[in-house]
Amino acid sequence: MQSVIADLKKAFEGDDIDAMKAAAPRSVQKTASGLSDPTGTVIAMTDEQLRAIAAGVRLDPYSWGSPRFVGVVDANAILSSVGNDCRKGTYWRSGLLRMTDRSTAALYAADHVYGEVYEHLPEISRWSKIPVGVLQTRFEKQYLPLLRFVTVDMTEIVDPVVFAITDVDDRPTGQLAKLVAPCVVFSEDRHLRKPGLAPDDWRLITTFAVDLVEAAAKQYQVGAAANGFNLPLSAAIELIRFAVRRTGLSPWLIGGVVVGAGALVLKDPERRKALGKHIMPIVDALGKEMNAAAAQEQRGIQGLREVMLPAPAVPSVKQQAAIVLARQRHPLLAREVQELMLTHFRRDLVPTVAEVRAVLTDGSEFVQPERYQWQFGRQADATVRRGLPFT
Repeated sequence: MQSVIADLKKAFEGDDIDAMKAAAPRSVQKTASGLSDPTGTVIAMTDEQLRAIAAGVRLDPYSWGSPRFVGVVDANAILSSVGNDCRKGTYWRSGLLRMTDRSTAALYAADHVYGEVYEHLPEISRWSKIPVGVLQTRFEKQYLPLLRFVTVDMTEIVDPVVFAITDVDDRPTGQLAKLVAPCVVFSEDRHLRKPGLAPDDWRLITTFAVDLVEAAAKQYQVGAAANGFNLPLSAAIELIRFAVRRTGLSPWLIGGVVVGAGALVLKDPERRKALGKHIMPIVDALGKEMNAAAAQEQRGIQGLREVMLPAPAVPSVKQQAAIVLARQRHPLLAREVQELMLTHFRRDLVPTVAEVRAVLTDGSEFVQPERYQWQFGRQADATVRRGLPFT
């Protein structure tokens, strides 16, 4: 996108018609006369380019788009977020919630966290002065749908660092993190922070995650605005509105640019110069917006990388299955899980389909929502309470 903008600026500032043609992406179709389609001449972006802008730099080597990363959440982070949300108003959303927008983060919690949230809501009610019912409703409506709860098997510890967690009640959270790593743990519990599983300030880390969400939204907006010359009338109108806000030029002038830019630019050098005088503020505005979004994204990526738990050097079969399924939106067949293992891990580490199926069947962390299909963890609805099985 930035290279396209740079090429356009160069072309508008000179008389080189070939430079202008080169600035238009290859996706622009030529007419019978050999000229580019007028609505696609100035700026056009393919769907692939838009997806590349939205995806940005990969944080997680095992995720090819969404989620950008996996988070493991403790009860205290959920309780604190729910309490602050309620105190700040009906429409306030915590960083924990916002970082799940645009499928940026996939959030998991050990199943004991579910019960702890309900158990400690009265305490949150006392310091926040918010009725328990209000807190509970906020948790059930906004947080539960975004969380998957995992029944963690503690009979076989997957990493020695889990033993360093002195509070045994927190060990399932540590075990879960080591199963799905690379991931970020959101907890203020000192028993998880001391061995290095959780960062010192989980709230700060949510701001880095929100940076990714906001940057992706800005990049998509800029990409869509730039692509307005190659979109239907409704999209072109959105481009005009965007350009008016950013440049202060007359909407009628900008609208004329959108409608007639291609024909004027390619046919007459003088007109191209005149048009460039008015369209360059639009191009500059798009470039500045894109640069700001890229900087925000890099800030978020750097902040998350510093606290992200590393992937295991030699993952067990169970870890491989957990890593694969924790990053899927939908259940998979055992064969599909094994195929993804082959794309992510050394071939000599990947088991057969039968062995994968056996691990999925024996592991309490894996759930069958449908026959023959598996997912990692499960959702709980608002009718379930501590001590009862999940839905």
